[in-house]
Amino acid sequence: MQKLFKKETLPGAPKPKPQKPHRFFTKIKVSVLLFLTLLFAFLVTVWFFAEEPLMSPINSLTSFSFLRSPSHDPENKKVIYGFLPYWNLKKTIIQPELTHLSYFGLTIGGDGSLLTSTDEGTEPGFNKLKSDDLLTLSNETLGQGGEVELVLSQFNGNDITNFLASEKAQDTLFASLDSVLLAYPFSGINIDIELNGSATPQMQTQFTEFMKKLRQHIDHTYTDITISVDMYASGIEGGQIWDAEALAQEVDYIVVMAYDFHRRQSAQAGPVAPLFGGKDVWENDINTYLQKFLIVVPAEKILLGIPFYGYEWQTTSRDSRSHTFPDTGSTASYERVQELLKKSEELKVEEGWNEDALSPYISYVEDNEIFVVYYENSRSISYKLDYVNQLDLGGVAIWALGYEGSSRELWEVIHNKVSNPIATPSK
Repeated sequence: MQKLFKKETLPGAPKPKPQKPHRFFTKIKVSVLLFLTLLFAFLVTVWFFAEEPLMSPINSLTSFSFLRSPSHDPENKKVIYGFLPYWNLKKTIIQPELTHLSYFGLTIGGDGSLLTSTDEGTEPGFNKLKSDDLLTLSNETLGQGGEVELVLSQFNGNDITNFLASEKAQDTLFASLDSVLLAYPFSGINIDIELNGSATPQMQTQFTEFMKKLRQHIDHTYTDITISVDMYASGIEGGQIWDAEALAQEVDYIVVMAYDFHRRQSAQAGPVAPLFGGKDVWENDINTYLQKFLIVVPAEKILLGIPFYGYEWQTTSRDSRSHTFPDTGSTASYERVQELLKKSEELKVEEGWNEDALSPYISYVEDNEIFVVYYENSRSISYKLDYVNQLDLGGVAIWALGYEGSSRELWEVIHNKVSNPIATPSK
């Protein structure tokens, strides 16, 4: 067995001096350990309290977390804002979840007048303003405690340029608007001015100044008239007529038109309103833009535009990202898709789901030609409503009423997710 020996000091030998610890290095070690401990605690705190919509949303059919730690129910009562285009008057059913009915609408001319005629005859938006159909739908909305609003639109580039540059034209609009508000019980004005293409910084300033003057005119002349403005989701990145931060000071709501990410003329089939995917999959997505909006616009002033429609294209294959044939794209309302699904066997319909966009699609065959359709259904709308709740936005704006037909499927999701009394925005 191995023995253990104890080293002994020889008689008469000097005793060794005890060694002192190196205090300098000891302090360094303590300081480093303290720094690492504080850094770890800081990182844990940041991770725990961060509230950015950065997590993957896929974990269940209709409910998931966009935020790292959503800890409370939404504080703001949600607006359910529905655009009613004149061409859908006879198809629209006023649902109990609707809080705001917004008639689309009247057109602003380059001189500020509200157009009453076109080269083809009576301007249709103006003509339908006096219809019994609109009167009935408006009374139904008012009868259930909702609000009825009016959209003023302008899409012609020359008219937009002339109108924004002219104070006289804007004064003409205010006078015309006064006549309309005197004759009809509108409680809100929605401004939908869309310039096709980029805008100069001067035009952006002119548009902001116009909205300021509109706000002053409305507040001086009326009580309880709200003002909202429509923006492309991409408008937050600049280069267009909207300055979101400045406009937020003048309006009650900004409607973010978070759709048409793919359009009729798109070269590839794809989702109309992809919630995620970003530049890795599409040119962009809703989440990327909304994060930028929330930096400069209060959440309660944002209405997320959600589509009750999609697009269909003739394509080269059934693939979800198939190439499309030119000039074959067309609007596919929710009602249209339901009709296609009823003919599943006849049209050889195949259903799919895009995990990046959180969007459904179908393909079908008719007359030996292949078609791909992207649209919104109860599942994709449910994801968007979860998103609205967890970011505590002001609500949603639907384009457009009537596209859902007589179905209650999409409205049931709205009822379950965000239906509640009307929000009161902070000015």
